[in-house]
Amino acid sequence: MEKDYGFVVVHIPHASVEIPDKYRKTMLPNEKRLQREIRRMTDAFCDQLYDAPEFPTRVIAPVSRFVCDVERFRDDHLEPCAKHGQGLMYTQATLFLKLRERNPALRDEILREIYDPHHEKLTTVVEKALERYNKCLIIDGHSFNSSMILKPDNKLSFPLAFPDFDIGTDSYHTPAGLRDIICSYVKELGYKPKVNTPFGGAITPMKFYQNDKRVFSIMFETNRKLYMNETDMTKAEGFEKTRQTCHMLMRCASDYVLNI
Repeated sequence: MEKDYGFVVVHIPHASVEIPDKYRKTMLPNEKRLQREIRRMTDAFCDQLYDAPEFPTRVIAPVSRFVCDVERFRDDHLEPCAKHGQGLMYTQATLFLKLRERNPALRDEILREIYDPHHEKLTTVVEKALERYNKCLIIDGHSFNSSMILKPDNKLSFPLAFPDFDIGTDSYHTPAGLRDIICSYVKELGYKPKVNTPFGGAITPMKFYQNDKRVFSIMFETNRKLYMNETDMTKAEGFEKTRQTCHMLMRCASDYVLNI
């Protein structure tokens, strides 16, 4: 009997490289520098890595995170990255490279045209899952650089102990059992997992955040060395194998929540 995974929502926030002209005009770096930043910070191909057909409900950010980072809190006062110029509207790229001037009017436009519609869609599909199944699992699909991690404060981490898969969790929305079964499965598949390393957390719409246990959330971060050439942002020989592995992790997480 075919399993019903209709309660699962796949969220892909950072895979796009799309920068509409009207937003490109607000950015200060020349094209060469901007493309370098895009290669460094885009979760390239995650929309394909996490495209298992059993999970048709997908919310994918339509533009690059350099236009709008939909995974940041709407309120900059709540967003730790905002103090480093990387709230929902970046003013800084990496290594102290200035991306754009502060512009409240532009931020309001981005909220209205991109950020709020994205989160309204995410909230709506979670609501629909809860109405039908009385549960919802959000799978948040990301990737990370294999050679170094450059966080918003510009502190570098190097890959002495980077995993193949980083399992991001939330203390409220990620059950310990879900975390543990995913880590065990990653090992069973021959890969090295870590929890909340090098990045942590898992997205939940603010309507349900820390107040509705029916909403489960987990983040999968894939090491880019497994599937792509990080220098020119092209697929590597291991892409299809990694894609199938990501699909298996999606099914494993969904089966756990299905049986709760």
